[in-house]
Amino acid sequence: MKKTLTALLLVLALLPGTVLPAQAAGSGYSDVPEGHWAAESIRRATELGLFNGVGGGKFGLGQPITRAAFVTALSRLFDWEAEGSSPELADVPDGAWYAAAVQAAYAGEVFVVTDGKFRPEDPITREEMAVMLIRSLGYAALAGAVTRYGSPFSDVTVNRGFIAIANDLGLMTGVGGGRFDPDGAAPREVAATVLVRLYDRLHAQSRKLASAKGYVPITVDTPQASLDTPLPTTPLEPLEALYDALRAAKLAGTDLSQAALRLTAGGVRTVVANGQLAGTSVLTADEVKELLAQPGVRTYYNSHYESAYCIYAPNSYQNAAVWYQDQRSMEAKLQLARLFGVTAYYME
Repeated sequence: MKKTLTALLLVLALLPGTVLPAQAAGSGYSDVPEGHWAAESIRRATELGLFNGVGGGKFGLGQPITRAAFVTALSRLFDWEAEGSSPELADVPDGAWYAAAVQAAYAGEVFVVTDGKFRPEDPITREEMAVMLIRSLGYAALAGAVTRYGSPFSDVTVNRGFIAIANDLGLMTGVGGGRFDPDGAAPREVAATVLVRLYDRLHAQSRKLASAKGYVPITVDTPQASLDTPLPTTPLEPLEALYDALRAAKLAGTDLSQAALRLTAGGVRTVVANGQLAGTSVLTADEVKELLAQPGVRTYYNSHYESAYCIYAPNSYQNAAVWYQDQRSMEAKLQLARLFGVTAYYME
């Protein structure tokens, strides 16, 4: 019977004017027309294992996606693993199909709760979706800083930084008329489209160039050293400043596919003597490598700036801090650049 049906479909496909059902035409779901604006994203989201249908060969086009389903898709995209249960979440039983994903997201602070409940079956709002997306990327602190720009949408009054980043990165856009509709329920096809966009940006390949020749350079100045804090702070391409530079380039109409991010190859050393700044110097990558190999040098990482640094004492009356580029800091900055659509970079 199955062979007969397959043969019949093949014959029908060869007949002029024959229109096959959407599922047979390649969308994968009978309720998703081949020409629908989200058909390709739905197909790819399914192929990537981010989404399943709602049963009966249907995707659930136009249906709101629940908070549980969206967190599960996020978990699949980022490959999170749950560690134990979350007894704080009273409405997430351990045996639920979404429990592991919700527990992993809760542990990673992808969402916060105030009443001990996750509300798994509630439709996720567009605001909640934006917040979870940006928290998943580890940009909660950045969202707080981005709030200073205000909101590009007239109807957004809370979580402005999260929504602004989602919009700046092109992951989510408004609904027209300068509105975001933060309280509106997000349908399943919007969720699929957003997550495929995020997947493509995260998995794009960064390309190292010999120079910025032929590209629009995107540069970030290193902050000047001061003693406003106990540690002289001169992070290389700090994340917030890098975001500002990428955002400014986008707003200026720069073709970001033809832009190249400049990353510092070495480091910046600041020496303090008797409570006073005694000098700042630039180190090459080789000099940083030699310094890190010396005994007594303590290494650290600042996740706010996404920059590595070390502390050591050149002599008995001086202390020095060196902010430098390592693999972790490079990847953090290249990821942000890729999220904006910048895949080329060069080192100086």
